[in-house]
Order: sequence, then C-alpha cells, then structure tokens
Amino acid sequence: MHQGRLFLVLFLLAALASCSTAEFNPNVAADDPAIRYTGRWNFEDPKAPWVGWQGSTVSVAFRGSGISATVDFGDEGETLRVIVDGVPEEPARHVPGGKQTIVIAADLDPAEEHIVTLMKEEYAYSNLEFHGFTLADGELIELPPRPEMRIAFFGDSNTEGFSLYNEKNEGGNGTYFAYPATVARMLGAEFQLQAVGSATLDGPGANDVVSFVRSPAFDREDPGYSDNFEPHLVVINAGANDISRVDETKRKEFTERNYRNAIAAIRGAYGDEPHILLWNSYGWDPDEPALYNQEIVDEIGGNLSKAGFAWCWEQWHGDMVDHSGQAGLLAEHIVSLGLGFEMQQGLDVVDGYADGYGVANGSFEGAARDGYGGFGWRYYEDGVARVMIEDAADGDYVIRLEQNELVHQCTDATGQTAQPTKDSQQFRVTASIRSVGNSGTAILGANHSAQNLYLRENLEEFAFEVSSEWQDYSATFTAPDGTWQTYVILKSAAGELEFDDVRLIAL
Repeated sequence: MHQGRLFLVLFLLAALASCSTAEFNPNVAADDPAIRYTGRWNFEDPKAPWVGWQGSTVSVAFRGSGISATVDFGDEGETLRVIVDGVPEEPARHVPGGKQTIVIAADLDPAEEHIVTLMKEEYAYSNLEFHGFTLADGELIELPPRPEMRIAFFGDSNTEGFSLYNEKNEGGNGTYFAYPATVARMLGAEFQLQAVGSATLDGPGANDVVSFVRSPAFDREDPGYSDNFEPHLVVINAGANDISRVDETKRKEFTERNYRNAIAAIRGAYGDEPHILLWNSYGWDPDEPALYNQEIVDEIGGNLSKAGFAWCWEQWHGDMVDHSGQAGLLAEHIVSLGLGFEMQQGLDVVDGYADGYGVANGSFEGAARDGYGGFGWRYYEDGVARVMIEDAADGDYVIRLEQNELVHQCTDATGQTAQPTKDSQQFRVTASIRSVGNSGTAILGANHSAQNLYLRENLEEFAFEVSSEWQDYSATFTAPDGTWQTYVILKSAAGELEFDDVRLIAL
C-alpha cells in the first residue's frame, strides 16, 4: 500500500477509536455522588450499576446546553422514558440492545438549571446497565432534596401497566402513565414498583408478591436481600390470579392464606410501621378477593386497610385512561389515611372514572397521551372519531358516529360502594346530539352487568329522531337488582351524528 494511503487509513482508524472511547467514557461517572438513583439498583460495580424493575430512575441536575447518557440493555432492547425539567418525552424512547450513548437533551439554555431523569419504562426481561452522563458543557449542580414520602407497589399486570396503549390487550406496556407512577407524582412521593403480568400473591415459582419482596430483579429472589427503601405505604394490587389456581370451593380459603403470606413477607422486610393497603378491583367475579379483603384486615390488624375500584374494562386490561382513573381514586384515598401524604398536583391524563355515579369525559375534552388516542369511550380502536369543531355543544370536542357505529362506557353502578344495586336503581342519561346531515336517528342505551363480567344483560335502548341543531335528549334506565356496572351506549342508527355533553345521574 502506498505510504500516504497507509498513513491516512491509520489516521482514520485512530480517530474512530478516539471517538468510540470518548463515547463510552462519560465525564460524569455513574458513581458520581451528584447522581440520584431510585428503585432497586445493584451497585456491585459502582461504575456500571444495573436495575431490572420498571419505574426505576436515574437523575442528575446541571447547568449547561446538553447532556447524553451511556446505557446498555444487553442483548434485548427496551424502552426508556426521558424526562427533562419535569416534562416527559413523548413517545417513550425505544433503545436497542448493546452499549451505546444516547442524546438526552440538546439546545438547552446554558444559563438555566436543568434536571434530567431516565425511567426504565417497562420490564421486558432485560436489565438496564448505566455507565454515566456526558455534559456538552457546563457543570453539575445539586438536585432538590428527595421526596419525604415513599410508596412501594407490588402487583400483577394491572400494576405493571400491561396494554396501557390499547383497549383490547394489544398495546405495549408502560410505567410513566400507569397508575403507580401517576399516584407518586400526584402525591410528590418517591416510589418503587415490583409487578409482572400474571403475578400471584404467593407461588408457585418466582412470579408472586412473596418473591418480589426479596427480589433485586425479577426471578432473582435472594432471601437476604433488602432494598433499604423504608416506605410509608405499601400497596398490594394482586390476588386476581390466585383464585383461578384452585377449585371454586377453595378459592376464598386459598387466596386468604396467600394474602397472609404476602403481608407477612412485607412485614418481614419493612417492619410493622409502614401502612399496607390492599388495593383491588371489584365487580368481575363472584369469588373476587375484594369481597374478603376486609376479613383479612380485621384478622391481621395493625397498619393495614383495604380500598377498591370498579373493574370497568370488560375482558381486557385497563388502558391509560383507566389507569388515570385508578390513580385519582387511589391518591385521594391515600391522603385520607392521614399518613402524611398531601396532594401536590392533579392527573396528567383525563380521568377514566367519574365521581360516584356518572360518566367520565362526557364532553370528550380529554384524551390519553404519548401517541395513544383513547379517551374513555370504547372502542377507540374500532375507529370512533373524536374531533375538534368550532360549534361543539360543550367545549371544543365531540364524537362523530357513522351509521351503525357506537361507543359505550362503563360506570360504577354501585356508586363506589362495592355493593350491587338494589330496589331497581334508576339512572338518567342525557346527551346533546345533532345530525351532520339534515336528520338522523340516535340511540341512547344502557346495558347492565352482574358481578360476573360475562353476564351483561338487560339491554335497554331508546331511539330519537334528531336534526342538524344541537338538542338535549334524555332516557331513563332501570338497573336490575344485583348490577355492578352499567354500560352507557351512544349509537347512530341512521345518518352521521355528533354527540357531546353526556351526563348520567342516579335517580
């Protein structure tokens, strides 16, 4: 090879090697005391700590124009939520496997103080290894103090945020907009999250709350492990997967035993001081754990209580809007416990649950985030259009239904009492409706569900001829005794119709 060409090749290789070395040698090492970690991080190698559980974060504050991070998800890719100055990046960022440096933020005001946080957005059977930050310029500054209050969450697919981006179990998982992280933001609390789909309270195998208590990462239970978290509150959202493991005649006895074991494991790790809350859905099965959570509370005593929310997503999992509704209910309940938690902010996604009787997002003003368009009326995935118009009956948005198209929304017919209806409970539904053309036929309907979520029956429908002008239409429905959920139905039987300002009251 010609000497000049050889020199050029060697020069380019050296330059590339220098860039690669610089890329993987951050100027803020992972063990810098200015960095803050939350979650169950492993620091055996302080220069390359790793974490498995979703919701775990790493944060730093600085003054400068940009920042990068060097991360490694091993062979598997996974999702990171980048949060800059309290604002989450949307959509979340998928990071492929392998060690790499990713730009977190650029073109920032170098004179301002900035805080960046990376959150492990999901658990996809891979661990996040962190190697440090690289500042474009500027300097580190001290982070604000850690939150005073702390919550630990243990649970199954609901707590995990399974199918957060889909109403029919087809969407991806997520943490930032799932109810545990949302509750933590509302209460200004630090949180830990240990949850995996299909988890039970206790056994078999490692996918259960008892194992999670001592697991530095999923499927790595270590009897001597301690996270040193010292929570003020521990929320257990599990039990739904336990009842399916035994004969119907043994479900209650079996699940109560598993609750005892899970509570004992948590007490063994955190002591008697933290309050433990059994947080369960109701209205989906005649043997559901919510029915006997109070018995467990009364039997064990101490800092232990229970609370519940209506199962309102049929045979699927709750989506982002449902999680927002759960978060609102749970945050208010936690404040009411008098543990020292205070409401710091509201929901950042539209509330999927109405207060008591009623419908949520009745004027369709709110929607989900992060690229997902669900808005609390099912099914968004079926193509229902939520549109902005200038002359909505209320606010700026309506839903537009083509002929034979419909939506429905579950409402808690128990009024958040976890007791079924009795004495032929009546509800009145009112909606503003108009036709896009000269005329059309609208349907206001209701369907009522018994405690078994597959026993939805007693459909009632009322038809109304509508014009091109907004007008209120009302219908009264009777929920049979034993109703747990009422599903409010909006439908176009003829023509293209617009619906707005839907209201429901119990009579």
